[in-house]
Amino acid sequence: MKAVMFATLTILCVPAAGLLAEPPALPTTPAAVQQVLYARPFTLEQGYEFAWRKEKPTVTEGYILVLKVDPALVYPRQTAEPVLYIGDTTAQRVNVGYPSGSVVVIVPCKVADFDLQKTLIWFGTPELPERCTAGTIAEERAKAEKAGIQPPSAATVDAARAEGGEPLSVKDAYELQRQVAPLIKQYAPDESERADNLLAPRVEEKKR
Repeated sequence: MKAVMFATLTILCVPAAGLLAEPPALPTTPAAVQQVLYARPFTLEQGYEFAWRKEKPTVTEGYILVLKVDPALVYPRQTAEPVLYIGDTTAQRVNVGYPSGSVVVIVPCKVADFDLQKTLIWFGTPELPERCTAGTIAEERAKAEKAGIQPPSAATVDAARAEGGEPLSVKDAYELQRQVAPLIKQYAPDESERADNLLAPRVEEKKR
């Protein structure tokens, strides 16, 4: 199976106008997210290499989530930043989330086994996500549990699933990004340029 480097399409940047002269203080971690706003399962015909953890598993299914977070946790810094964990994996952040506080993420998982009502979602120790292993995730989850971080409530999960709608089935990472891009415009309109970049046609489509 040919891996599609979806991660190369998710290089996070934010306009200089959106940054502060002095970055906000780095919040203490582990830190919970504020709310789950949107949840939609997806499947792919062709998988892609998940570059947001060291093992680089192949993604063929998972969840699209939109999370409300403390903007200071996702402020783009020149050093390691708090890593976003969801259950047993790191999350792939599709947009920055600063200053909106709304982050669109891809969660690689077995959809049939993923129970959002039993899943911890938190920001862990600042690090580069591509350095994180299964061992790192287990250690960070233990810290989150000790800190009292809880899964989202049943009411929150129900509302997020209703907002997400029917499961999504698409061909590959490129088609997935085209489905995710409008969520950036909806929840983080200050990053609409990022969404437009994700909606750009493939090279082969440009040649037609």
